[in-house]
Amino acid sequence: MSEMRNELTLQRVVVAIEPRNLSTQSLAAALELAQSLQLELAGLFVEDRNLLRLAALPITREVGAVSGAVREIEVGGIERALRVQAEQMRGALARFAGELDLPWSFRVERGELLERVLAQLSETVAVFFAPVPRKAQIAKPAHTGPAMPVPRKALAVVDPTPAGSRALSVAQRLSVAPGSTLAVASVKTQKVVPGAIQEMSKSSPTASNRTHAVRLENTGIDALVNAVRITACDILVLGSGVFPRQQSAFRALLERARCLVVLVG
Repeated sequence: MSEMRNELTLQRVVVAIEPRNLSTQSLAAALELAQSLQLELAGLFVEDRNLLRLAALPITREVGAVSGAVREIEVGGIERALRVQAEQMRGALARFAGELDLPWSFRVERGELLERVLAQLSETVAVFFAPVPRKAQIAKPAHTGPAMPVPRKALAVVDPTPAGSRALSVAQRLSVAPGSTLAVASVKTQKVVPGAIQEMSKSSPTASNRTHAVRLENTGIDALVNAVRITACDILVLGSGVFPRQQSAFRALLERARCLVVLVG
């Protein structure tokens, strides 16, 4: 197997899916990484526990978008809709993985998205999150064929840990197509970016020509979102050491960054 795969120690590429956002945007990028390293492609569909709890309250009602009629919410109906959505994404993942002859799996769990992802995160896993849309959307899965690399503007936020190194390697792998760029960011007090770019140039002489450094004041949400805007990136790759662990901060990052987010264990 390739030297990159040994370095990353990855075994699974996970696509994290939630009902509010059934876009296949993250699936396409995950397919590309899984195909390039011949890894298992795993889907994780998370049913929103809070939504079901809210629906079960006796005072909860829904208002018809057209009629304006107020009616009770049937929890069973929501659960059936969630099963339909999960099956839709399972079918898309199975078809795409089958076209590329990749091993695949699909799990449905109930809880909060970040909670369920962190429960299975390890150094062998990279997780892809789609950006949160301004309104709920359901994408109709399309035929993709081979996951051909597409030009990307990637931003890797690294720290002096093994997870930071793996995040950089994943970002490099996702930005190999002609026309791609890679920004490497770290906190100002951590002198890891120059060395990281130097190491990349050893393995790929052209890497340094399309790579530039970005300095962060910290790894808070405001700083990360500002770095995304400055670099105009379409994919943000974070090691587990700099990834927000609080649900509110995680949700704010997905909503404000407006780009794919990849978490590397």
